[in-house]
Amino acid sequence: MGRRLTRRQFVTRSACVAAGVTVGFQAPALLKAAASDKWGDLVGRFVYDGVAPERKKLKVDKDLDCCGKFDIRDESLMVGEDGGLGNVYVYVRSRDVDFCPELEESAEAHVLLDNRDCIFIPHCMTIWCEKQEFSIVNSDPVAQNVAFSPLGDVPANIVLPPPPDEASKATWTFRRKQNIPVPIACNYHPWESGYILPREHPYVAISAMDGTFRIPKLPADTLEFQVWHERVGYLATPEWSKGRFEMAVKPGVNDLGTITLAPSTFEK
Repeated sequence: MGRRLTRRQFVTRSACVAAGVTVGFQAPALLKAAASDKWGDLVGRFVYDGVAPERKKLKVDKDLDCCGKFDIRDESLMVGEDGGLGNVYVYVRSRDVDFCPELEESAEAHVLLDNRDCIFIPHCMTIWCEKQEFSIVNSDPVAQNVAFSPLGDVPANIVLPPPPDEASKATWTFRRKQNIPVPIACNYHPWESGYILPREHPYVAISAMDGTFRIPKLPADTLEFQVWHERVGYLATPEWSKGRFEMAVKPGVNDLGTITLAPSTFEK
């Protein structure tokens, strides 16, 4: 159910003045906004402005009978065929945000991480830590490990034997929200990596491989947002200091447009 608490107010300014933003990008699948005068959707698209570098083939030197048969490559910069940039996190940074009751009613009970083909699937995740459990499964015929250390929360170091062992499945509960995504590692297979962002609300999006994202049913209010990518952390532009922007969310669709990012942004 929704909550009404006193919220910190921010000075309103449009995020659409950010460098590289083209106002008016319209993705049909993203334009079905919340049908209420209290809620609005935030949509947009991230584009890598250049030729995407070839994804580096990772060193696979353990459990070769299983893992050696897969073409395992770096997932830290995922650029689609049309230049869309995947795995960009966009999430509400403001505190004490009302959330739409429909989101609570429709939230899945679990968020699933699959150890499959000797990688983590999906690579990037989010979880509503007050409402959802983290489910982990090993689908490979070799033992796997899932390890992560959320700031101020209990660290995890979970061993998953191969199926059909019952211990090939596990659940975990995050007890504290995180301000940035938490890295996930496998101590058995060092090339495996992933991220999960536990938040106290459902307002998190991760861009798809075409670069599009959507945060549905936001409260119609002035909110601060955070943008994050694993290559650089806070995804800053000249107008988005530390990857943050404020926006007065209005009922209906709030379109950030196309956010174009130079390759130099992601150089390590």
